[in-house]
Amino acid sequence: MSEIVHKNSAPTAPRLSFILLDWGCRERFTTLDWLNKQDIPRDQYELIWVELYDRVIDEVMEKADVVITCNQRGTYHKHIGYNIGLLQARGELICVCDSDAVFPADFVRSVFKSFGIEGRESAQPLVLMHYEWRTSLLYPDDLADAEELKDAERWQWWPLIVNEGACVTVRRADAIRFGGFDEHSSYIGYLCGPYDLAWRLVNAGWPEIWHDSSVALWHFAHPDPIGTNGQKASLQQLMEKAHPHLHGHALTAVDAFSTGRFQPLQENPKIWDLRMKDRRIGSELESRYSNLTGPKGFSSWQVRKLWLSLAKEILGQYFEDRLWKPIRNNLRGIVSERVYRMLRFAYREYVAAYRVDYKVLAENPLLLCSYRSCNIIKFFDEFYAAPHSIGCLDLTTEEGRNHPGLLKSNDYLAILKMVQNASKQ
Repeated sequence: MSEIVHKNSAPTAPRLSFILLDWGCRERFTTLDWLNKQDIPRDQYELIWVELYDRVIDEVMEKADVVITCNQRGTYHKHIGYNIGLLQARGELICVCDSDAVFPADFVRSVFKSFGIEGRESAQPLVLMHYEWRTSLLYPDDLADAEELKDAERWQWWPLIVNEGACVTVRRADAIRFGGFDEHSSYIGYLCGPYDLAWRLVNAGWPEIWHDSSVALWHFAHPDPIGTNGQKASLQQLMEKAHPHLHGHALTAVDAFSTGRFQPLQENPKIWDLRMKDRRIGSELESRYSNLTGPKGFSSWQVRKLWLSLAKEILGQYFEDRLWKPIRNNLRGIVSERVYRMLRFAYREYVAAYRVDYKVLAENPLLLCSYRSCNIIKFFDEFYAAPHSIGCLDLTTEEGRNHPGLLKSNDYLAILKMVQNASKQ
């Protein structure tokens, strides 16, 4: 499965990116008309249409700025489509919303006001939820002015309720920082939505605000899996509810909200890469740990190996203290002083060097051992062999590291081999 960008004629520097989703089900595309009639300059926002399957509609190609097909198979996964739109978006803000709703003409302007970017200021961190009016009536073919929809009696709007899946706006940088939309398999099908990301941002400390109802969306009835207007849902539509839910909300999202989790269970790899590149690490020491595992973490084999290494470390230290040190301390009384010095020299010069933990981190020059009349020193990822005859060197300076008497390698065993070869000359 790979997405195809069929059109990309978006403004060069939009402030808001609309991500509009379809999965081969939209009967009309008038939402694009309402969004194209906002009361601010058109270059301030872009319309990204993401089709989860492979349908390409001429009307969409004409009216949207970006048109993408995801070429999914089987039951659709909306969150994958959201992430594709997120990665394509160039706005400072992203708005994920119903792609079959009517938008008031001042909707974009009101979003900018909520985030404090009416001028050129940077957007404030915020989770902006949008109300949506709903009715049992079908979309009127002669509707030309959204102001007509404010006549509640004529259009029989239901009481206004919070609908977290209808429309949410957040900063694009925040969406990236917290892993985008969760691509876990439990979000496959109908019961999912942008509230997944919104609730995780709330868990991370972002304030949630419900937008003024005066700029709410309007949504007319249409054939859908919930059986609007008495229409019986087909088995195929019922099967789109592929995973358990609580009152229509995906169980995984509710679980994340309730437990305080703010990262997805299954992160999009491209978003993971963007998020990791945005980190600012303060030291060379920490950077060594920052990219060891990839998004899946340490493998079970790596963990078992580290457990084995820990056991070896503990047992080795125990026997060193309880057995080998007492033997070494009493060895001088058992053999002659001359033999003792020979054995100590041989151990230090030929054996001890191979027992050194040469993988130890060294942000400053670190003496590892003495080997064949050379000091073996590690500095960052380089190993240096300094003959005892040279005396003191400052390896933190370029002059010290380029001393003609030094041997240098980025491999510990290689530096020992270089010392061996030099000692034979």
